[in-house]
Amino acid sequence: MVIAPLRRKVLRDLGRLWPQVLAIALVLAAGVATMILGNGAYASLSETRARYYADYRFADVFADLTRAPLALLGDVAAIDGVLQAEARIVKLGRPEFPDMVEPASILLVSLPVNPDAGLNRLHLRQGRLPEPLASDEIVVSEGFAAAHRLQPGTTVPVVMNGKRRDLVVTGIALSPEFIYALGPGEMMPDPRRFGIAWLPRATLEAAYDLDGAFSNLVLRLAPGASETRVIEALDRLTAPYGGLGATGRSEQTSHAFLDAELKQLGAMVKVLPPIFLLVAAMLLHMTLSRLVALEREQIGLLKALGYRPGSIAGHYLEFVLCIAVIGCLIGFVAGAWLGAGMAQLYARFFSFPFLVFTRDPQIYVLAAAITVAAATGGALQTVRAVLRLAPAVAMAPPAPADFRRRTGWAARLVPLRQTGRMIARHLLRWPMRSLSSIMGVAMAVAILVASLWSFGSIDHMIDITFSRAERQDVRIAFVGAEPASAVQDVRRMPGVMAAEPFRVVGARLSHGARSKRLAIEGRPADARLSRALSPDLVPMAMPGAGLILSEALAKALDVARGDLVTVEFLEGRRSLSHLPVSGISVGYVGLGAAMEIGALNRVMGEGALISGVNVSLDPAGQDAFFAAARQAPKTGFMNVTDLTVSRFRQTLAENITVMITVYVTLAGIIAVGVVYNFSRIALSEQGRELASLRVLGFTQAEVSGVILGELAVVVLVAQPLGWLIGHGIGLAMVAAFSSDLYRVPFVMGREVYATASLIVIAAALLSAIAVRGRINRLDMIAVLKTRE
Repeated sequence: MVIAPLRRKVLRDLGRLWPQVLAIALVLAAGVATMILGNGAYASLSETRARYYADYRFADVFADLTRAPLALLGDVAAIDGVLQAEARIVKLGRPEFPDMVEPASILLVSLPVNPDAGLNRLHLRQGRLPEPLASDEIVVSEGFAAAHRLQPGTTVPVVMNGKRRDLVVTGIALSPEFIYALGPGEMMPDPRRFGIAWLPRATLEAAYDLDGAFSNLVLRLAPGASETRVIEALDRLTAPYGGLGATGRSEQTSHAFLDAELKQLGAMVKVLPPIFLLVAAMLLHMTLSRLVALEREQIGLLKALGYRPGSIAGHYLEFVLCIAVIGCLIGFVAGAWLGAGMAQLYARFFSFPFLVFTRDPQIYVLAAAITVAAATGGALQTVRAVLRLAPAVAMAPPAPADFRRRTGWAARLVPLRQTGRMIARHLLRWPMRSLSSIMGVAMAVAILVASLWSFGSIDHMIDITFSRAERQDVRIAFVGAEPASAVQDVRRMPGVMAAEPFRVVGARLSHGARSKRLAIEGRPADARLSRALSPDLVPMAMPGAGLILSEALAKALDVARGDLVTVEFLEGRRSLSHLPVSGISVGYVGLGAAMEIGALNRVMGEGALISGVNVSLDPAGQDAFFAAARQAPKTGFMNVTDLTVSRFRQTLAENITVMITVYVTLAGIIAVGVVYNFSRIALSEQGRELASLRVLGFTQAEVSGVILGELAVVVLVAQPLGWLIGHGIGLAMVAAFSSDLYRVPFVMGREVYATASLIVIAAALLSAIAVRGRINRLDMIAVLKTRE
């Protein structure tokens, strides 16, 4: 096969410049891999969720109520737009395991008579469903079963409505309703302390005195039906039966957390790939412009021999496209590998029966097209310069640079030694190239700054939430509202050092056209355990009248201190009140609203009632307290602060460690690519000068200092710029990640900037070591004889 001369030259250039080609290709590959990883994970998670929801009939509307007769189900099914309605019994039980000192909870969900035709169908992993008439059989969620080593045939003791029942596990299953199984009051899933169990309806009817009644509704809507109108009609029907207000799928806990994860993936795809592709375009421009400058004579000769300018320009574009193809291929492999790892991470974090990392060809084609466009864009200016070169001009050596005119001002401004003057002269002679290198290194710093800040922010969030605001050791929630005297019973329990009551009431807060459904928490006026903090982190006293809203809720409702909000209580007499906003508090988890517990009870008009008690414990009496609390019939569930924080840190540490490792690797690739290309270009341009210095008696260290000094200036100048860009990216990420579920505070400590800079400087040092080796191997005679 005959290879055209210009194509043979492309292959020769690729082989001659392979270290620079590889460095640029790796930066391109990082952008491609990030794009494939982000888009692929987003598409995979979204498609898996959609298929799971459709195949297992995930409901569209959910409603809890106190007790309603089964006859009401006919009226619910008759609501315009309802395709299918299912009445269930959903109650909280308490499993008892001998090896667990701390409390656990289990959500008990009744099964329909025909499970295959019901909503939120189960995906059996092991075993079978309970027999419809069996009173002691259950199916448990996979995470809960794994945490407690449960298998079909295992007996699980469960306290149901104050009575202990021994239930036999017949199967292990997953449900689209509990992909993200979050326990009451918890911030992260903890399968050891919270699980789901499905059992025949008759068992729950007998245990909770709900014969012929139900406590939960799930609806499936017809395509195109108005969710808002269905919810309004459903609320009217369920209000007399203690309805707590229906919600759409968007507010269902599991679905909402999945949506938040998809939002984060979308933000990553928008931020990272453009950075890599921009840096790669700058590197290609730098490399190609230097290659063209060194080959001026060859270009002129080719034109003199009859090669058209377009053919010569195509030759250099072909060189760039080869680098882009190499980058794409590496990126495809890395993206697929990282994507498979991400799929495994999601499989552990979310309870899917299947999770396939999509390899949609469109994503690969899109990544390749964008990469080629970025590479070509970086080379276009240089290619245009090739087209403008006349043969006679190209074959003549370029005019020597007038360093005195261009850089003399720097020498006069800052007196430098001879080597320092050479460094300044070279950097200022090609300002755009120097700025491009500085920008590339700054981008590497920025990526690290924009990812490392999360550690300090999480620590700050935990400190504010659990050390300053929620300072209780245990939060006990009763099965139902109890008289205020119940707090005295808790104070008499072993190990209790302090106890404060709270009241939680479901409500819908409205201001103008905006509204939010949430729980208002009533606290004592002088609360010491569960406190509201002002934006300057000062504890706020509960006002005698009015509400304290979290910053996120105030923003969502567009209210400020002094504004009136309409409060529609969804429990008790379902009264409607107009209450002033008495203060704005800091809060990072959920949407918070609080008021003085006495004022809340007065507005409710039900007397002095409480929903539970916050408790401070003596560590020595903790085990005795848990044992006593488990025996108390009023205890619904308990949240242990230390366990919540520990699980929160453990889960985030696992996920963030993986992501930070990826970001550090990618930032290192950028730093090495930029610094190595810059140093190789500087070395090729100053080869004759450096060899001349060696001939004149300069040592290897002094000669190396010229190139390494330039690298040091570029890397050091890039640091503050990278800090600034990273700070901006971090702010954008915080805004993109914020939702009603949680908000991450933006905390940027000096250690973040220091760590990011140290990592990039370390990567730059590796490049410097490689360049120093090339300088030491300079053949002085050969360099002085030739241009390269």
